Amino acid sequence: ADWDNTEEAMRQRFTLRRGKVSVAAMPSFAANVLPPVLKTFRDCYSGINVTVHDVVNEQVIEMVSEGRVEMGIAFEPDYCGHVHFTQLGVDRFVAIVPADSRLANRQRVSWRDLLTLDFITLQRPSAVRLMLEEQLAQSGTQLEVALESHQLVTVGRLVANGLGGSAVPALCRRQMSELGAVCLELDNPVIA
Repeated sequence: ADWDNTEEAMRQRFTLRRGKVSVAAMPSFAANVLPPVLKTFRDCYSGINVTVHDVVNEQVIEMVSEGRVEMGIAFEPDYCGHVHFTQLGVDRFVAIVPADSRLANRQRVSWRDLLTLDFITLQRPSAVRLMLEEQLAQSGTQLEVALESHQLVTVGRLVANGLGGSAVPALCRRQMSELGAVCLELDNPVIA
């Protein structure tokens, strides 16, 4: 009798009728992109329970490397080790400024313009912070940071409250707008 139950449980797992999957994703992706994807998945596979770990980029890579999750969504690491990385897309950075900023009525700003505001960004060792610093250094610009936070939602709220400007992945546009920040195209250089 137990064998019959085990065989049925295995059949349901392999046919995606029952089971559990754990996914680690950066908070910006987990909040802005993952919900409609999970809705579609759950509509098709309602018996599969999903655990989402919304953790910083470095923890996503660590959790996948240690086998604590089946899949992670993060920026491409410099070193993948035994982890297989598949690029899902490329996201460019956009500027966010306070609604009352002199830059807010533009559609596009340069880094030079954005950096006239106090700059707010993520704390090190954030992959976002390191990427911005590296790319700007290549164009001869040093990133001077006025305020730092661990989460992009906090960065967005600080900007919305008039404390300065920032650059965030474009996938955060809607979230930043909902927080009250104004999103603008950002170039010179384009960072993706």
